[in-house]
Amino acid sequence: MEVRVSPPRVFPVATLAARPPADLAGSPDAYRQTSFVLEADLDAVLSGLNAEGGIAEASLGARFRSQAMVSALGLWSRSWLCRLEALHAVQWGNYAAATPLVRSAADYQAAMLYLLRTGAQEWREWLDSGGIAIAAEQHATEYTLHAFRAAEILAAHDILGPLYRVATDFSLSHFGSTLLVAGNESAPDHVSMTFGDRDFHFGLAELHLGWLIELGIAQVETLREFPGVFAASELAEGWLARGRAALAGAARCRVEQVDQDGVRRYLVHNWRREPRSAPKRILL
Repeated sequence: MEVRVSPPRVFPVATLAARPPADLAGSPDAYRQTSFVLEADLDAVLSGLNAEGGIAEASLGARFRSQAMVSALGLWSRSWLCRLEALHAVQWGNYAAATPLVRSAADYQAAMLYLLRTGAQEWREWLDSGGIAIAAEQHATEYTLHAFRAAEILAAHDILGPLYRVATDFSLSHFGSTLLVAGNESAPDHVSMTFGDRDFHFGLAELHLGWLIELGIAQVETLREFPGVFAASELAEGWLARGRAALAGAARCRVEQVDQDGVRRYLVHNWRREPRSAPKRILL
C-alpha cells in the first residue's frame, strides 16, 4: 500500500526568549548583557531561523508534497527547534543546556542531508517494510524505531562534522569540558567550581551563537542543493552573506582543533567572561 503524504502543518515563526523572572539567579543579567553586547549575533541567528521557516511555509504546495520532502522536513524541524531552544538557553545564561542542543541539531541536519542525497531511499524502504503499522496485540499504532544515523555526512561535511565533534566532546561528562562550563575561573593552583551558574559569560555566549550561525549556514546550503524538494527563498539567499560576515571577526571566541603529540585537542581562542576583559586561550 502506498503511503500518501498529508499537507504538513508548519509553525514557521521564531522569536527571542522572554525576559526571565527576576528571582531566577543569574539569568536576568545574562539576558540583559547578551541582548546588549551580542545583539547582532542574536539577530543573525533569529533572522536565519525565520528565513528557514519561510522556506518551510512556502513548501506546503502539492507540487512539493513527496516522501523525500516530508522525511527531510521532520529532521529539519527537529534541528530548527533545537537551535531555537539553544538560542533561548544562551539568552538565559544556560550554556550547559545549549551545547547538547547544538550537537543534536548537527546530527539531525546531517541525517536530513543524507536522505536528500539518496532520494530518501532508506525512508521509503522503511515505509515499504511496515514502518508505520497497526500493532494489533498492543492495540496501538506502531512506528518502528529504525536506528538511523548519517556518519558518512558527519565525517565529510566541512561544517556539520567538526561542529558535531566539538559539541559532542563539550556535551559529555569529560572533566575539561565540565570545568570550562562550570568552573572556568579555575587555575593550576585551585579549582573554582560552581553550581547552577547562569551568569553571563561572553566567551560561552559568543561561542554558542557562532555555532548556531554555522548550523544556519549549513542548513541553507542544504536547501539550496535541493531546489526541487523545497521552495527557493531569496530571503535565505540574502541571509547567507550576513551569516558568514558575522563569523568573520578575528576577535570572536572560537574553537580550533589542534594536534598535540598525535592527540586531538581543542584550542579555545578569545576566551573572556566580559567583553572588556583581556582575551586568553584555553587548551582542552
